Amino acid sequence: MYKDSKTISASEVNQFTYCAYQWYYTRLYGPSTLRQLARERNEKYEYHDVTQSRFSKGNRFHSSYHFWYRVKRAFILLFIWLVVLFCIYFIMQVMQHG
Repeated sequence: MYKDSKTISASEVNQFTYCAYQWYYTRLYGPSTLRQLARERNEKYEYHDVTQSRFSKGNRFHSSYHFWYRVKRAFILLFIWLVVLFCIYFIMQVMQHG
């Protein structure tokens, strides 16, 4: 057994509430052994690293989202400035013509 102590940490309790099997196998074999077994399984069945591709996809999504957020914010600021300038122009016209 990887960890045969009788005490259980708070992170282990959290891991157990998430998935009891995950906690059990991590405690039985240890995280490094489980990573090695997963790597061997992935090589055997020719799985690709989906974690990296999901990370890249998430980065692309957030970059695109932030770009369009900045564009939208720029248009809103431009609209506000145009409204303010129109109001100033209108007030000046009213003051000139009485």
